[in-house]
Amino acid sequence: MKYLYTAAKLSLVALCMTCALTSCVMDNTDDCPDAQPVVHIVVRTLEEVTRAEGGYYNIDNVYIYVFDQYERFVGTWNGGAYTSGETYEAYLELDPGSYHFVVWTNQGETYTGVTDSPNADDLVVALQYRSDGIVTEEIPDLHHGILTDAQVLPQTDHTFEIIIKPNTYRVNFTVEGVDQAAVYAFSVRDNNTHYAFDNTIIENMDDIVYLRTAGFTDGELTSSVKTLRLAEDRSPVFELQNITTGQNLYNGNLVEMIITAYAGIGHAVDFDTEFEFDLKLTFDTELGLTITVTGWNYVTDPTPIG
Repeated sequence: MKYLYTAAKLSLVALCMTCALTSCVMDNTDDCPDAQPVVHIVVRTLEEVTRAEGGYYNIDNVYIYVFDQYERFVGTWNGGAYTSGETYEAYLELDPGSYHFVVWTNQGETYTGVTDSPNADDLVVALQYRSDGIVTEEIPDLHHGILTDAQVLPQTDHTFEIIIKPNTYRVNFTVEGVDQAAVYAFSVRDNNTHYAFDNTIIENMDDIVYLRTAGFTDGELTSSVKTLRLAEDRSPVFELQNITTGQNLYNGNLVEMIITAYAGIGHAVDFDTEFEFDLKLTFDTELGLTITVTGWNYVTDPTPIG
């Protein structure tokens, strides 16, 4: 396994906190110290705020990373599994000053968040993956939220709210017009695996490949691939291969496929608020490809066959 950062370091981070952060049971402050000021942080999902129905919030834990006004690491708070309709509530004892609060979810075996120095710029949240770069199991949902320049005043209690939104995206594929006796590989190649504290992508990382295999079931060939962040300026490569014959049926920019297809029905894709997409790929007898989105088709350039 290729573990650039280890879960053990998370424990070290917790031991190196420069001030006390105390967690309390939701809506119960009996165990919280009386010291002032007490900072109350409420973490909510984008789904709760927009009342959208998406199911993009499978969360086993949430971590709040705290930095001071100089972006020096202060400490962490963590909560457990997320239940739809509920919020996380953290009670922190902090000295007066200006703070930055950064939230990441599902820290642990798949996503490891570590700061090896007292600076915010050195906090890295990274996807852990095999040494060959192949990801065959579905990755857990990853979410991020941030609140900067939160002012904590002397002798004053404060309540701050942080909204978290998904960093993971799902693309569902349906394929028609191919040999039903074969097995197919759906893959997405990208180098988007490491994030800074402010959720910017750390560039120049190794490529990974999200890989799914499927055959026809009840006359349908379908697959679903979950990836880390999709964005208009990114170029993850989607490939469809007949692995029975070794023939490459399609290779192209997944983001361009999504944007172009949805534009055809008059919809401008917003990757900041949309996290799931459905694409139907239909091949004719010459293996020319048509991609359908909600009844609208467009024909790609000649399909590269290998």
